Amino acid sequence: MKLPEICIKHPVFASVLSIAIVLLGMLSFQKLSIQYFPDHKTPSATVTAAINGASAEFMSRNVADKLIIAATGLDSVKTMTTDCQEGSCSLKILFEDDIDEVEYTSLMNNLRSSVEGISDFPPSMTDKPTVTDDSSDTSMPSNVITFVNSGGLSKQQMYDYISQQVVPQFKHIQGVGGIWGPYGGSAKAVRVWLQPDRMMALNISASDIVSTLSSYNATFTAGTIKGQVRDFSINPVNQVTSVDDVRDLVVRVDDGKIIRVGDIAEVIMGEESLTPSILRVDEKLAMSIQVLPLKSENPVTVANKVKEQIAVLQPQLPDGIEMKMVYNQADFIKAAIDEGFMTLIEAIVLVSAVVVLFLGSLRVASIPIITIPVCVIGVFAVMSALGFSINVLTILAIILAIGLVVDDAIVVAENCYRHIEKGETPFNAALKGSREIVFPVIAMTLTLAVVYLPIGLMSGLTADLFRQFAFTLAAAVIISGFVALTLSPMMSAYLMKPVSAPPKWFQRVDTALNTLSGRYEKELGKWFERKVIMSAVALGLVTLSAVAIWAMPQVLLPTEDTGFVEVSSTAPTGVGRQYHLDNNQQLNGVFQGNEAVEANLSYIEGAPTNHVLLKSWGERDKSADELVNEFIENAKNSVSAYGLSFKVRSADNLSIATNMILEVTTVNRNTAELSETAHEVVKLLENYEGVTNIDNSMLRDQLRYDLSIDRNAIVLSGVDYGNVTNALSTFLGSVKAADLQASDGYTYPIQVQVNRNDLGDFKVLDKLYVDSESGQRLPLSQFVSIKQVTSESNYKTFMGKDSAEITADLMPGYTASDVKQFVDENLPSLMKDAQSYEFNGVVKDLSESSAGAQLLFVLALIFIFLILAAQFESYVDPMVILLTVPLCIVGAILTLSVFGQSLNIYSKIGLLTLVGLVTKHGILLVEFANEKRKTGASVKEAAMCSARSRLRPILMTSLTMILGSLPLALADGPGSLGRINIGLVLVGGLTVGTFFSLFLVPVAYVGLANLKDARIIQQYSNFSSSRSES
Repeated sequence: MKLPEICIKHPVFASVLSIAIVLLGMLSFQKLSIQYFPDHKTPSATVTAAINGASAEFMSRNVADKLIIAATGLDSVKTMTTDCQEGSCSLKILFEDDIDEVEYTSLMNNLRSSVEGISDFPPSMTDKPTVTDDSSDTSMPSNVITFVNSGGLSKQQMYDYISQQVVPQFKHIQGVGGIWGPYGGSAKAVRVWLQPDRMMALNISASDIVSTLSSYNATFTAGTIKGQVRDFSINPVNQVTSVDDVRDLVVRVDDGKIIRVGDIAEVIMGEESLTPSILRVDEKLAMSIQVLPLKSENPVTVANKVKEQIAVLQPQLPDGIEMKMVYNQADFIKAAIDEGFMTLIEAIVLVSAVVVLFLGSLRVASIPIITIPVCVIGVFAVMSALGFSINVLTILAIILAIGLVVDDAIVVAENCYRHIEKGETPFNAALKGSREIVFPVIAMTLTLAVVYLPIGLMSGLTADLFRQFAFTLAAAVIISGFVALTLSPMMSAYLMKPVSAPPKWFQRVDTALNTLSGRYEKELGKWFERKVIMSAVALGLVTLSAVAIWAMPQVLLPTEDTGFVEVSSTAPTGVGRQYHLDNNQQLNGVFQGNEAVEANLSYIEGAPTNHVLLKSWGERDKSADELVNEFIENAKNSVSAYGLSFKVRSADNLSIATNMILEVTTVNRNTAELSETAHEVVKLLENYEGVTNIDNSMLRDQLRYDLSIDRNAIVLSGVDYGNVTNALSTFLGSVKAADLQASDGYTYPIQVQVNRNDLGDFKVLDKLYVDSESGQRLPLSQFVSIKQVTSESNYKTFMGKDSAEITADLMPGYTASDVKQFVDENLPSLMKDAQSYEFNGVVKDLSESSAGAQLLFVLALIFIFLILAAQFESYVDPMVILLTVPLCIVGAILTLSVFGQSLNIYSKIGLLTLVGLVTKHGILLVEFANEKRKTGASVKEAAMCSARSRLRPILMTSLTMILGSLPLALADGPGSLGRINIGLVLVGGLTVGTFFSLFLVPVAYVGLANLKDARIIQQYSNFSSSRSES
């Protein structure tokens, strides 16, 4: 290859190439967005349907079944579930990860058409089901802003101010995708509370009132008047603009007596929700909003804009309102990225120190060191071209690249220096040295780059997370290979000087290395006669590693300390809102007085939820996991009213489940038997210490009143069936009759409902009337009978089959793999005929991730073998080189095990990288041995000579990579768990892999070469014998 020679003879050309790479990288860096993790899109869809007041069972049989039939013909469906509760039903479809945008759009269109084609939904379904594309452009909430009221503003006034004045200003910030909230209150609504006694006395039905309100709300356009001189537009003015106007609306006139809405109902401006949310911040009544940035935007930039908007709004706030950003996820992301860059600087310093130490001259050391900024900055151009972002994984790739990019340049510089020591001029040494090293550099570069090639062919969570890391690292390696063949030879030719007296400190280093080389050569000679012992040691280590893998906990992603702990509460069956209000102090007491807690946001909406915000990492001594364990112990001693579940909120926006979800299904629709099995599964899990907060969707936990409508009585009485059901709907729930376009410029719903004192008292049915065809008014109780029962509050299906969904939280110290093993060992015996179970949630995600990682690993080995076979024109040499792969993995696994780490996506990324790294040593040893054999040396002489001459560059490249990875292994602070896992894998794996490369590769090279020669001799002997006989 002429490229090194061209660059040596044209130094300006070589410099310009590298300068161009750096300039492109610097320009591209400014365009890169910042994220915590790369985007992971899960193509999915949700169909939602609602029938006010319908039971879960009714929704399941009359709505869910029809939705399932409509969706059954869709292609590429991964999972399909339905969830029916009182008044609502949702169908959730998760599509396969490998579908593209065109396929996804087509599937969504087909789903919408199928749902719209359903014509036999129950008549009481007033609105058609809605089909939602779940591939949202918004991230999870990044900022939590609280409003604490210590002034004279009422709760409703505060809610109105936040929703009407504050929220719109945050929504218009560039990069904000949405606002959740306000939490801690409810929007206003005109409440029309019907008085059954007055209605009975005045002979008014509920439908009369609803019709009155609806008719006054009707809007119309009147057009324009075409005059002779000019045209006039006609604008109808709505005369109902206040609560008093609603109260004065005329329902009927009886014998000259006007009956107004106010005569038979209490009309007030109240809250839209009968159970508005309540929020306390450190025991003070408050409200909050959450800001969701767009996925395409830099969350740090968006957070800064939100802070600027808060500063603008602060002076405008009403007296007594304190607005504060209590949580900013961008702080964690920025801190994690900054920590990554600090680790990068540490790696550069350590690697540079190793290079100077081994080369003994700053002038010579500058040759490999200069490749670091060229490759690191140049890789930003590739990242920008591929649409990547700056995230924890791409920064990890760049940190690892520090140790890799100098490797090729070290090999070039060291080889050129070896020729100078033999008496060559620097120019001739550069020409000869670079010519010898072209093949190994290309082989090492392609080998490491091809490790990641299979990722481009895969889809799913594992591939999405691996891809940006892998391609960034591969790009850096390819750029380093290019620099090693262009800039490094040129610099070697012009910066290196003929051998002179080295510094005294280097003489000591050189003496130590020569002594080490002599001992190594002596020891290696012994191991050629100890093949059986070496094989036994290697086999023993592989066995030990297999045991370590089996015993090691496996998780999808380690939980990073974001400083945000979510606490969910599970209350006893059947309790109401007052129970939560009475016992909320128990929950808040768990966190009171803890110095590590910055704020405790206590929500009551359905069941209570607490958002515990921790102080920043520098202000507390304990991690989030340690604090969660403290909270769990406190809760055991002080909380008796609830079961509590703790989770540290992730910063990755991957929507990865953190709990176990078990789908127990049946194909024969025998839900009674399914419920029995689910109950037995719950009992089994309750006796297992690895899970807590076990929940069963088929629990018969809801008090229900079954209303039987006597259709025969309705027909015989001449009453319209629709009037009966409408009257029941008005009694049982709130009916939106109209909208009030108020004089303040806002629109409020008008909700009609029986007054709260009569809600739940079925005697009121005697006071509610419907009209017959003859004009007679008949009480509802004449057509309706009531029976109290208990029933399931939730009906679910999984892949079209009736399902009992059992969920549980994992206890600290237990992983998804532990839980899966326990369930698989004990659950099959509980299954009855036609029943089966499947994992969902974190167990399923872990299984899919593990399968994807295993496939990547196998494909990487195959690709490496094929690349090496093609380059060496041999199937034997690649086998020799790859022999060290299992042993370096042994070192990595044992290191993880010793330091108490888990096998997760980070450590798997490290293992995959390790495969490419450790083969570099083998490539150097085998290539130099092959070259030596061409000069007539025996196999053993060639192996010994190669090992002796390559010892220094192998030690140097290994030390640069190990020390470059050491800051990762010793990392702490935000986002450190990922860095620690990869660092430990590389430090442990490279240490063991380098040792075995130096001993196992030469011995295996000789052994396989002798076997090959013996086979050739045997074949030649057989051929000679057959010829002599003939």
